[in-house]
Amino acid sequence: MKIEEHSLFIRALEKLRPLIESTPVEDLMIESSEERHAKAPTLSAEQTYHHHVFWYAMNMQKAFSRLGHTTAYVKDFPRPGSYLRHGVTQYDWVQYHYHVYMISIVGLYDIALKLTNAVLQLGVDEKQVNKSTVEDNLWVKQFRVSESLRTLRQTASHVKLPRNLFLHGGDLLKLDELGKLDIICIANRLGDDYPTDAIKSQFKPAIDKLVGKMSNEISSLESQVINLFDKLLPIYDHHASTFETVGQHKGP
Repeated sequence: MKIEEHSLFIRALEKLRPLIESTPVEDLMIESSEERHAKAPTLSAEQTYHHHVFWYAMNMQKAFSRLGHTTAYVKDFPRPGSYLRHGVTQYDWVQYHYHVYMISIVGLYDIALKLTNAVLQLGVDEKQVNKSTVEDNLWVKQFRVSESLRTLRQTASHVKLPRNLFLHGGDLLKLDELGKLDIICIANRLGDDYPTDAIKSQFKPAIDKLVGKMSNEISSLESQVINLFDKLLPIYDHHASTFETVGQHKGP
């Protein structure tokens, strides 16, 4: 199952559909964010709840979409000769996209915390959302959502250190599986001794192996997030039904 196929994602979208469809297209096309906000309708408490839940569910879906893109980029190196003229070797290309992959993986846990905060209506300010305020929250533990968050955090932990070293110190992770590719690419950059197409062909098996490893990890992470969605769904349904009950009581 994909994130966008999960009932939590679908139900939150359906709750917002009337609001989305009632928004004029010309308002969505306004370039200024301030003007767009000025024209945005005032949301009810119910609409605000569904909007927050869908926002983070959608961000999670986008994160997995980006992860899928990284494997596609790593697997292929288009126009190697053209990129080399700009000083970009195949190793540079793979390394760059692998770092995007690491950043995206670590971000999954942060999105999961914010989604949990939204679904359970914990009221934690977004800037204060972290392990202690959400994963360790007593309500989150009571509903056994903490187990899913902990599993996701632990799975992503192996890339957190190299990701932090890259973001905060500029240190690039050396891809041990492609050490020879790095050396050959350096020689190619200096002397053009190795045809770029030949390098691409020679290292295709190693690249495919790396992509396979990445794809398996993405699949495992998506299964863990689906498990989190499964645990959040009944809580979301409960809050949604509460809003509906209150609305019925306020009727004429």
